[in-house]
Amino acid sequence: MLYLDSSALVKRYVQEEGSKAVTSRFERGETIYTSVLSFAEVHAAIGRKYRERELSINEKEKLVDEFQTDWFFSLSILELTTHTMIALPALCEQYSLKASDAIHLSAAIWLKDSIRVHTKGSEGSGNIVEFPGIQPRINQIPISCFRAVSSPSSIGLAMMVWTRSRSAEKSSLRRSFVSITSCR
Repeated sequence: MLYLDSSALVKRYVQEEGSKAVTSRFERGETIYTSVLSFAEVHAAIGRKYRERELSINEKEKLVDEFQTDWFFSLSILELTTHTMIALPALCEQYSLKASDAIHLSAAIWLKDSIRVHTKGSEGSGNIVEFPGIQPRINQIPISCFRAVSSPSSIGLAMMVWTRSRSAEKSSLRRSFVSITSCR
């Protein structure tokens, strides 16, 4: 299963690095989840591209139509409720996350936990939820919630995690790829 935040979901409509991987997951007919927050965020991203003259009016309207078709017929939408946001307070206390990133991460964790509850006793059920939060600003997520993978292509998509490493001479960013496994 795949959970897409808006930074990954928009890659379906705007060609950029990672677009082919996202599109292929839709084409395979996989169950793809996102939170209701993505509705506003993807519309905002398309609108921004249009205002910055990267899209013509016809291109913008086509992308909006494609997104809304996916929204109603291809995506599984997670509402923002006290249930889906249960992890949000702890995430905000412990990690430096933007509110929208915390919302998406909390929803993805809730999805993973609810799948684990519903498939209890189903060993090897393949109930891993992939969360490709590709934004470098998500750099202090709870690593205990994720499992490392060798590359995003090994599972199609993965979360890119940026970690800061400090050597005696300099500080650098290192990226690795993870998918959600458990947060307990």
